[in-house]
Amino acid sequence: MTESIGDDDAPRTFVPEAGEDDVARPRLLDRLTAAMDEPWTLTLVTAPAGAGKTRLLARWAQMIDAEPDTAVVWVSFQRGDVDLSLLRSALERIDDARLQESLAKVPRAVSSDTGRSLARVLRAPPRRIVLVFDDVHLIRTPELADMLSGFVQAVPGNAHVVLSGRGTRLIRVARRRIAGIALELDNADLAFTPAEVRSFFRANGIPVSQGEITKILQRTEGWAAGLRLMVLAGAAHADITDSALRGDAPALVDYFLEEVFADLDEELREFLLITSVPEAFSLDLAYRLAPGAPAAALVERLVQLSVLMGRRGSDPVWYHYHPLLREFLAARLRDRGRAVVDRLEKETAEWFAEQQEHLPALRHATQSSDPACISVVLRRCGMQLILTGHACAVIEAIGTMPAPLRSDAAVQMLVAAAELARGDASAAAAVLATARDRDGSAATRQWLTGLDLHTAVRRGGITEALARLGRAFDIVTGETQLDTYAFLQAAMGELYVGHLDRAERYARSAADQARAAGAITAELQASAVLNTSALFRGRMRDVLASGARLDARWRELGMPDDPFYEVTRVWRYWVPYERLQAVDAEQTFREAAAIIDSGSEPAISRGLQGLMALLNAEGAPDPRSAATTLLETLVPRDDMPLPPHWYAMLGTFAVHAFDRLGEPNLRDQFIADTERALGTSGEVVVLRAIAALNDHRHAVARETLAPVLDGSMTCALPASMVDAWLVAAALDVHAGDSERAQASLSLALSLAESEEHVRRIAAADPAVIRLLGARATAGTRTRFADTVRERLIAAGLLVDTELTHRERIVLLALSRNATLRQIAQEEFISPNTVKTHVRNIYRKLGVSDRDSVTAAAHALGIE
Repeated sequence: MTESIGDDDAPRTFVPEAGEDDVARPRLLDRLTAAMDEPWTLTLVTAPAGAGKTRLLARWAQMIDAEPDTAVVWVSFQRGDVDLSLLRSALERIDDARLQESLAKVPRAVSSDTGRSLARVLRAPPRRIVLVFDDVHLIRTPELADMLSGFVQAVPGNAHVVLSGRGTRLIRVARRRIAGIALELDNADLAFTPAEVRSFFRANGIPVSQGEITKILQRTEGWAAGLRLMVLAGAAHADITDSALRGDAPALVDYFLEEVFADLDEELREFLLITSVPEAFSLDLAYRLAPGAPAAALVERLVQLSVLMGRRGSDPVWYHYHPLLREFLAARLRDRGRAVVDRLEKETAEWFAEQQEHLPALRHATQSSDPACISVVLRRCGMQLILTGHACAVIEAIGTMPAPLRSDAAVQMLVAAAELARGDASAAAAVLATARDRDGSAATRQWLTGLDLHTAVRRGGITEALARLGRAFDIVTGETQLDTYAFLQAAMGELYVGHLDRAERYARSAADQARAAGAITAELQASAVLNTSALFRGRMRDVLASGARLDARWRELGMPDDPFYEVTRVWRYWVPYERLQAVDAEQTFREAAAIIDSGSEPAISRGLQGLMALLNAEGAPDPRSAATTLLETLVPRDDMPLPPHWYAMLGTFAVHAFDRLGEPNLRDQFIADTERALGTSGEVVVLRAIAALNDHRHAVARETLAPVLDGSMTCALPASMVDAWLVAAALDVHAGDSERAQASLSLALSLAESEEHVRRIAAADPAVIRLLGARATAGTRTRFADTVRERLIAAGLLVDTELTHRERIVLLALSRNATLRQIAQEEFISPNTVKTHVRNIYRKLGVSDRDSVTAAAHALGIE
């Protein structure tokens, strides 16, 4: 066959001119240049249409062609080419006699031997020859593919070949790819970087900010043609990201019809349209959307044509189209009618739901306009997202729905649950106000039940909600997500009213359901209820043990940010705080602050602010301000309910803090507010007795405390009885009943020992501390009593020395108002020795005057 080349084809053998808006891309130009010095002789540039292949190679070719020892040969293929006549024509222009002599000997036949002969010609010239073959994907005939394959395989070491196109298709280069003896640049390599985007738009006279660059890259994925189209569409806009570049914009329609659809047959076009509905698809999803179509073969063809922009994963592999191409396809799909789009969206939503890909399922369901699909997917996937901590994504997905669909009852209930999860109860209240009839399906009733109590937990009225709902929470619908949600709200509600047994039962059910559904946030919340219940029961060891197990589970779940998990970490700080052990308070504050800043649990946030105020009250530079903050953050509020055990746990420490800050009026207001919320409980009685003791109203304190001590009034917290007996011991000391004081202290120590409630002892009346320090009774000489003394000593609250026998004799004499000289005469010791004993007594008992010495003697039973 005779080769010929016409005048119209001649430009295809010249390097294209660089555009005015071309951007220098040194990171790619350097890689191309460096490849020429490698042992291999081949570079592959494979990327979709519009990726900037030709412009990049043209700029590089112009750059290296300026070197005296390098010659560049350029050949652009097009449909209909059958031989390498263009290559021969380009080589004939090289000014080298030896090359031209060798070229004249190569036959003009169409065969792979001819391709190899043309390659051997390149050995003749002393210069390096670089050959760029552009648009190789347009080669259609096996004969031309064989010729070019033979040429590439026979290229000598002084030459370098670049094959550029959307794919190499028929050209045999697979072995070189596998062996890694070729430079490969693909779509990811050619994608514009942020710096290149900035340079590109600046070259077109459009300045862009960093935020705009981010939006541009999200829209174009760094695709060169997409960037140029955005420039064209946005030239008249001050903000390039405000330009309306829709998938059906004329510039895009023309581009995609010419550059993408022109290469596709009808079967591929149909498959392309259908599979563009999801943002990404697997082969399994493709078979679901296009039943009967050979999806695997069609995907492979689209990959070869570089229409599929990328793939990720391995099992399964996921494919996606360029965002702008997908917009174009969506516009063409809409032309077929709403029914077609709705069917595909429904199929996609149901498939994702089956795969437990909840967010894409929800997004496609909201676009399907199918009420049945929306209702089922919202209940399962929407609630699953809420239970896994993605309430904001649910709100965002629903916001894309048409207005009529947003008024659907199922949609409104999901919005309510999502807003509740974010801390806003108003949407739920509105839904519940219109949901007078609870006679719908079991799933709907379960959903409304959960919403009802969740709203009460947020806004108050938990007791009334529990009474209204009765045993509704004991129903299991079989829809795991709704059952998890309902059990979780039941656990929280029962915890908040102090029914710990019920709270734990519902929390265990919620945790089981959550684990089965993979609902991370719900599982952590249920675990937090169990951990908190253990704390309220006074089981400090259980708090630490369950917290350690929760830590391990939290790591298994990927260490998610979760406010309820952080609550359990705070409890694990509270345990050593109650035990008067050294802890990192600053770390705890940071953990608490993370919850406060989240804003999703306002009541818990306020409670933790109160905890922080309590811990910071010690040594506060402004006592009045510290006391005010303590009152504002610790008193119960109806609109921000917290469990009664919370106030029982902190109340004692708060009352002591108010007294240390010198604010008895604020203290009494705190007690009154606590009583209004909790009723006249055992804890409130103990708080009033502590206040009366601190005010030296001993008779009132004893009368107030009596119902707790005789058992006619119970306390919610076991530790409250420790406080009660410590108050009794102090009252006994002040009454001069040393034997009874020692018995009361021994009982308090016995109750405190199992969980090491040392801080409550440290906060007791100073007379009780002196009694403990003197080891006056058997109860104060136990191993636990020694532990208490050690921690009090470490905290600077007790002196680490017991009174000697001689010091006890001197103390008795002092309590009877004997003078130092009289004591010296009675004990046959010198006055200086008596003075030494007195100094030691004052130091050991922590007193500074004779009156305090007398009180200490009574406390120790030395009379």
